[in-house]
Amino acid sequence: MNCRTRFLAVVFGALSATLLAQQSTQTTTTTTTRNVTGSVVQYTPGQTIVLRSADGKTTTYTIPAAVTVPSDVEVGRSVTITMQPASDGSGPATVTKIVSTSVGADGTRTTTERTESVPSSQSDQTTQTTTTTITGKVTAFQPKQSITVEEPGKAAVTYIIDPESQLPQDVVVGKTVTVTTRVVKGSPVVRTVTTKTVTTETRPQ
Repeated sequence: MNCRTRFLAVVFGALSATLLAQQSTQTTTTTTTRNVTGSVVQYTPGQTIVLRSADGKTTTYTIPAAVTVPSDVEVGRSVTITMQPASDGSGPATVTKIVSTSVGADGTRTTTERTESVPSSQSDQTTQTTTTTITGKVTAFQPKQSITVEEPGKAAVTYIIDPESQLPQDVVVGKTVTVTTRVVKGSPVVRTVTTKTVTTETRPQ
């Protein structure tokens, strides 16, 4: 083996060792979230929330400052908490989202509010998104402008309609609809509207 051959062998050997070292340091991180649903038995705003699960077990969860809790959370309310394990693998899971639901007198789910905080990749700030879904009767409707819906047992609320709003053609006053809204610049704006048609079957005597 001449000097040139020995030199190339040394170079390739060093490159191979470097590549193997780089490959050995690569790791794959998998983040697993967990959802817990239960009834609120105790709630301290900005601090903790205690849930009772279906099996009767109660658990206390710490609420991080970055998570905004829906305004209708109270004792007796059904909520779903989303948790994410600590980034370093130590310590308890961190609450990242809280969803609350309420059931109307007619037995149907009438309100679902979700507020979540997601770390921004561009800064240390958080992005908060609040989505609300309500079911009720249309009491006023101005196409491309606004829609007013009255939930069972609650006051009527008017929502803004913008170019991104999706509404079916059969929306009229008196119609039962389900409206999904999102807060834009502090005001609830319609995202989707679905209508509900009730049919009555008449049987011959």
